[in-house]
Amino acid sequence: MLVPGPVPDFKVCGSPRRCYIACMSQALPSETFILIPGRTSRQGTTLNEGKFTKGYLEEISTLLMNADDMARLHLKNGDRVRLRTEQGQVELPCQGAKAGDLPSGLLFLPYGDMSSRLMGGDTHGTGMPNSKSFDVELEKA
Repeated sequence: MLVPGPVPDFKVCGSPRRCYIACMSQALPSETFILIPGRTSRQGTTLNEGKFTKGYLEEISTLLMNADDMARLHLKNGDRVRLRTEQGQVELPCQGAKAGDLPSGLLFLPYGDMSSRLMGGDTHGTGMPNSKSFDVELEKA
């Protein structure tokens, strides 16, 4: 799939191979965002049906993003993205948040299996690991 981006100049790159590599590194950038995991109201209502129901699993496995961030990164609803932290990485679909719900630069992922894979285990003596407001690298999967 071609991603809109700068058209390389063979004179600058020196060869088609180098040009391809330069173009690919520009076309698929990763960007740092702040991830805010938390509970959703839908997560609470589907919980009474069980944590293994389709509705619950869908809810905890979808990343919400600011629509302007999605447009800038050439993402649309349902596109898969990769989130990476020092602790791990996950791939999941993204969806645009409602206007005004999520500021640019912030991501929201409901608590669950996917968000837990990105959190560290260090509790800093509190008994609770950092589960809010941590940096993640995002790239299109």
